Amino acid sequence: MERRGQAVGVALVLLSTLGFGAVPTLTRLAFDAGINVPTALALRFGATALLAWPFLLIRRQGGLPRRRVAGLALTGLVFAANSSTFFLAVRLAPAASVAVIFYCYPAIVVLLSMVFLGERLTPIRAGALALAMTGCLLTLGVSLSGADARGMALSLLSAALYAVYIVLSSRFARDLPVTVASTWIISAVALTFLGYALVSHSLDLGFPVRGWVVMASMVLLATVVAVYAFLGGVLRLGPSGAAIVGTVEPVVAVGLAAAILGDRLGPAQLVGGLAILAAVLALRLPGANPAPLPSPAPSSD
Repeated sequence: MERRGQAVGVALVLLSTLGFGAVPTLTRLAFDAGINVPTALALRFGATALLAWPFLLIRRQGGLPRRRVAGLALTGLVFAANSSTFFLAVRLAPAASVAVIFYCYPAIVVLLSMVFLGERLTPIRAGALALAMTGCLLTLGVSLSGADARGMALSLLSAALYAVYIVLSSRFARDLPVTVASTWIISAVALTFLGYALVSHSLDLGFPVRGWVVMASMVLLATVVAVYAFLGGVLRLGPSGAAIVGTVEPVVAVGLAAAILGDRLGPAQLVGGLAILAAVLALRLPGANPAPLPSPAPSSD
């Protein structure tokens, strides 16, 4: 049963990478449709919350233990800060250079998990982490030379915030149904971005129909599927295991950009993708995850 739970966790995180990996392509398509960033973020997370809450209320699962409210709200705010800093970093530096820095987050997750959660760094996990990080650098295949120092600092901050989000979600969402924990976290993120869009008077819904199609894809694929599946994976694999499996994301991102936006793939990107997949397979070896976190209670969620 333990190995089956780990297999389900790996599958969920891989599913989430399809959604998260689509974010750069969908974001570029949203910009092309004339959607500004505050509007896109408010719609993305706000629509997700509106879709999720009726489902929870019908099933009478909307309640949350009082002791978990502050923790999940904090987790949502950290997720919002991660999204904001990543966007600011891309504005100040080339997106590919920012991504190279951002995808060091698995190393930060492993470090935080060792310090705050008491996870052991097994030799297999250490090797998988090194292989995954090498694969990320090869997949993205860019130089950091000439990048804006402020953009690089913000991208590192974004990686650190995302690592904190993963660790916090594994702590505060433990023993909760995935749908309940994810919906509360998403709601905190939605209120943050909607409040900013209203206060800054930047909420603009006057974009063309194709923009709504892009936003619907971003809500359903890049948020509902991605966030809920990733949290389910974190609760089964633990934060560092989920973070390492999640390094498949740049492979997905590059592949979608090539298929939809016409970006070209080189030999280095292909080799990097194989290295990342090898790291994911290494996590299935005995001893890679010696102490996984317990699975969420209701298996139907």
